[in-house]
Amino acid sequence: MIGPLTEGLVGPNGQTLSGAAGLVPDLSCIAMPARPEELQRLLGAISDENRYLTAHVRRLEAELRRSSAELGKLRGELRGAVHDALTDPLTGLANRRAFDLELRAIAASASRSSPAQLMMADVDHFKRVNDVHGHDIGDEVLRIIGEVLHGNVRRESLIARVGGDEFGILLPGARPHHTAGIATRLCELLASRPLAVRGQPGDIEPVTLSIGVAGWRAGDSSARWYARADAALYDAKHRGRNRVSTARLLELKF
Repeated sequence: MIGPLTEGLVGPNGQTLSGAAGLVPDLSCIAMPARPEELQRLLGAISDENRYLTAHVRRLEAELRRSSAELGKLRGELRGAVHDALTDPLTGLANRRAFDLELRAIAASASRSSPAQLMMADVDHFKRVNDVHGHDIGDEVLRIIGEVLHGNVRRESLIARVGGDEFGILLPGARPHHTAGIATRLCELLASRPLAVRGQPGDIEPVTLSIGVAGWRAGDSSARWYARADAALYDAKHRGRNRVSTARLLELKF
């Protein structure tokens, strides 16, 4: 049958290709089963192999889905662990570790064209709150203060509980007069109203804050910047508490 199939074929140069057997596959090398039962066995083997491969692919797909689910779970656990490592469990604010990391990052990137401000706030006479009302009420007071800070400081700021009754607030991009205004408003908010504490039948007396403010200054390391804000906080305490002191004005005195 090969001869007739190639008769009349024309090559690329117009010549007739008579007897060009090489253009047609030679199927004679493939051994086909001679008997029906052999063909049946061959078809059965092919069918079995196909079922095996299909089952194998499905097992691999199931394993991939399980692996993806486990990976998603591990990622969620990692995010939770990181959150817990950087969060104060009492107030839900950032903790000291998160504060120090952000302080170093902002100090490293701040410049004259990209200013930053730091507020250090301390609850006045907090020991008296614990002594009079107990530590459980004292914890509630800290939670309330955390809520007041969180609700009255701009969203892009970092608010942290850095010690027992001390809070740090980092304000990237803020200007000195703006930060001093925020600090003054926070003092006024807390001093002007009694605190409604859960588990307490009546309100307790208002608590007050002393706040020190320091802007990042060219050449400041994170430690130096923190020390300047802390010195301003100490000055606010020394001058009577329930007030704001700025490092800039404090440094002009000396």
